[in-house]
Amino acid sequence: MAESLAHRWGQIIGDGFEMFVRNILGEVAQRHGLYLDFKRPRNARGGQGKVTWQDGYGNKHDLDYVLERGGTEDTLGVPIAFIESAWRRYTKHSKNKAQEIEAAVMPIALTFSRHQPFCGAVLAGEFTRNALHQLESKGFGVLHIPYDSILAAFRELGIDASSEDGVGGTTEEQFREKIAKWESQPQPQATNRLLAKLHALHQREIADFKQRLEAALTRQVASIRLTVLRGHSVECSDVASAIAYLIEEEKSYRLREDGDQREAFEVQVRFNTGAKIDATFPKRAEAIAFLRSFS
Repeated sequence: MAESLAHRWGQIIGDGFEMFVRNILGEVAQRHGLYLDFKRPRNARGGQGKVTWQDGYGNKHDLDYVLERGGTEDTLGVPIAFIESAWRRYTKHSKNKAQEIEAAVMPIALTFSRHQPFCGAVLAGEFTRNALHQLESKGFGVLHIPYDSILAAFRELGIDASSEDGVGGTTEEQFREKIAKWESQPQPQATNRLLAKLHALHQREIADFKQRLEAALTRQVASIRLTVLRGHSVECSDVASAIAYLIEEEKSYRLREDGDQREAFEVQVRFNTGAKIDATFPKRAEAIAFLRSFS
């Protein structure tokens, strides 16, 4: 079946928007020495094009963008940010899309919760306030580019990007004209002009989104509270001293008469952003391995 011209035009807008998102995230990744993964073949994924991660229950989720610490073309890194993107012409499916984004990201974020990953959504077009609030209420950083801004960006190229469904709406001939005008534009100049206009229109919103993302990426351990469940706790200033305490405390504990007594370990990691992680481990080695994941 031949692709409809309306669908083709929507795809052109969507492709331009994806470049907009990729440029924002690519700049952040470069500044912080991170690997930006997105949909295209990658050796670390066996050459497959999808960005797929598995949650703690063994379910696989396809994602749009993942920022990895230590990732390369050949090696998967530690995922520290999950960002979804979507372009919608009409609001009627915006709430469903918000639910879809939440369902894809939250199980993976929970699986890697020890890294306190950033969860984000960059959206373009018509999204209801309720749909945006749904994501924000779940802790997502949200950047929304309204439909009118998309139209303004294409007007920079002399193209009327608007479209309407139904009787009296945009005709096939009008879609054909829009597509022809876009395809006649020299590339990558046309796309660059499109992106520049969107950046100019939403400079403050883009800066706010990047600031929130970068705050999560540069999050640092502020302190660690260790409670050895034999009755005492100790406050440590950093990861290294917490690990050293557990190792040295184990040596001294082995010399005690109650050395065969069972023990457990509660760990609370606090970050400079105010976030915290609470975890309990039945074995000392597990507590040490957990703390080393923050080194």
